[in-house]
Amino acid sequence: MDLISIVLLGIVQGITEWIPLSSKTQDTIAFLSFLHGDPASVISVILYLHIGTVLAAAVYFRNELVKLVDGFLKRPVDLHKHANGELGFLFTSLLFTGLVGLPILLLEMKFIANLNGSLLYAIMGAGLMVTGVFLLIQRRVEARNKDNAGWRDGILTGLMQGLSVLPGVSRSGTSTTALILRGFDSESSFHLSFLLSIPTVVLAELIFYIGGNLRVFPVVDGMMLALSSFVVGYLTLGGLLKAVRRINLAYIALGLGIVIVLVGLLGAG
Repeated sequence: MDLISIVLLGIVQGITEWIPLSSKTQDTIAFLSFLHGDPASVISVILYLHIGTVLAAAVYFRNELVKLVDGFLKRPVDLHKHANGELGFLFTSLLFTGLVGLPILLLEMKFIANLNGSLLYAIMGAGLMVTGVFLLIQRRVEARNKDNAGWRDGILTGLMQGLSVLPGVSRSGTSTTALILRGFDSESSFHLSFLLSIPTVVLAELIFYIGGNLRVFPVVDGMMLALSSFVVGYLTLGGLLKAVRRINLAYIALGLGIVIVLVGLLGAG
């Protein structure tokens, strides 16, 4: 893969990962439509790009991650405390994400690879429209300024985040909507959502690695993609998290979804 393509994909992933417009959809469109990449490499490209942004999130939230680990090591058997704190939230979210997402993922791995480009675009566009609906819901829910996430909050968050396995459905869009429905304000919801993204993406990468998707792609190209998305992702994360809380992206998601669906249905994908 040439350097220009690697840089462009890193820019797309490094920006769209932090906004609720489905980074995997934007990566796919950029790779297939603008860079004319091999459809067989799409999943590998997306996975390597996400390695970069999850590392960026881990560096950005390093102090909080250290605090969580330190708190667990100091009182490892205090299950009540951990369950009603962020560790409980993260564990329960991951559990219910898996319960919803894994069956969908298995179906996708079986059927998505056999879809033609036009139908895949239509499905991604429909998923992006679903994301738009979630974002509209966020704007119409009155936040209760809840300030402590626990295992109960992880149930709904995990159930909704599991839907982001579907093409076009945004992980941050589903998880932040769940958290806002649970009473958190916009700022806390995005903070918790991106903290949750770290273990979620790490586990997803392991699943795909075991399945062989990462191992069939050139490692050097993959590492360059990860580096590109890491640099852009780290530089943009803080600013975009602040901006996205102030901008209503619901209509952008709906409009972009409609366009992508039409492109797919017209066979232009």
